[in-house]
Amino acid sequence: MAKPGEVIYTCPMHPQIRQVGPGNCPICGMTLEPLVPTATTDENPELLDLTRRFWVALAFSVPLLALAMGELVGLDPAAFVERVATALGLPQRMNTTWSQVLQALLATPVVLWAGWPFLARGWRSFRTWNLNMFSLIALGVGASYGFSVYALVFPTSLPEAFRTAHGLPLYFEAAAVIVTLVLLGQVLELRARSKTSSAISELLKLAPTTAFRVSTDGNEEEISLESVQVGDILRVKPGTRTPVDGVVTEGTSSVDESMLTGEPMPAEKTTGARSPGERSTRPARS
Repeated sequence: MAKPGEVIYTCPMHPQIRQVGPGNCPICGMTLEPLVPTATTDENPELLDLTRRFWVALAFSVPLLALAMGELVGLDPAAFVERVATALGLPQRMNTTWSQVLQALLATPVVLWAGWPFLARGWRSFRTWNLNMFSLIALGVGASYGFSVYALVFPTSLPEAFRTAHGLPLYFEAAAVIVTLVLLGQVLELRARSKTSSAISELLKLAPTTAFRVSTDGNEEEISLESVQVGDILRVKPGTRTPVDGVVTEGTSSVDESMLTGEPMPAEKTTGARSPGERSTRPARS
């Protein structure tokens, strides 16, 4: 059970998942959100982390993609790399090229650092057998990167049928591009969710923090909004905001509901009408 002050987080797709503090859903892998929205808007640490990982992955993936696929657009970056290696006095490799080694060096930080959150979620999904999107990502990235590393380290162990017209069948660029694109999707998703949370926080800031409760003997006391109980009689004064949803028990009023309904004209409220938490323009009791 959560202690006072601890924030309970839940999954947008699986509301039965609840835990203290942020994390990822053990079923689908999505980022958890606070169960109860608050009026405070803090920076999302996961969004900052994934954004940083995305830009690093993009910086390594672009030259890697050009190195692996440049020949398709009339370029020959692999030959340029070999000429540079020769100029630097690097020894010639028997079964691999320096261009292929450079591909491995560019792909390694993308897969093992930038893509680590997805690999961890994928491993968790296989361990708990809650297969999800991250299971496919981890499987695809792990297979392409792992096979490419094996082919680069043990090239002579591969059958001749595996070899292509360009030599060893390497898929470093596929692994890096998958990680980069998934990072982009996660960043866009978290940004959209952060904007939604910010909009909810702005609405919560409009709610009052106190209410005027009328006792059975007619006395009035100011209490905190958390102390309001079902069945309490609250007095809404002119120009103040209706603290909670309720039913008007006495009096009439005009309530500005534009934030909820979009209607520019205040709604008339009489005895028996339901009133949402918005600004009242004339005295009423609810």
